[in-house]
Amino acid sequence: MDGLLKRRIGAGVVDLVVQGMVSGVLEKTVLKRIKNKAVHSLITEPVVNFLIETVQLSTGSGQTVGQRLFQIQVVSENGQPLAIKQIAKRIVYRETIAPIKGWKNREVYWQDGSVLPEDEFAQTRVVRTVK
Repeated sequence: MDGLLKRRIGAGVVDLVVQGMVSGVLEKTVLKRIKNKAVHSLITEPVVNFLIETVQLSTGSGQTVGQRLFQIQVVSENGQPLAIKQIAKRIVYRETIAPIKGWKNREVYWQDGSVLPEDEFAQTRVVRTVK
């Protein structure tokens, strides 16, 4: 397994913790009027996670909190700043089709962690940041 892939996994775990904390606070404060757990798990959490990641990646750094900690960054293959459409495509593909495609071709993706199925689809790649 590539070192970059290990960094991506670590960053993903940190991002899940951050997103879970934000979702939890929102559920306890702002959304306490909605008592249905299904609404929170099927609508609130995915929407909050999508918005958090989109905001973090579109702020110019191309990094989430986890990616900053693990010193990696999402960049566009064309050298331009990440577009909102690109970020949205990447997130939606990652949450729907990428797990299946990634499992089918796992040998290829595990060798080079810079481009996973969602990166191919959104024309992005993940690189190490130099510090």
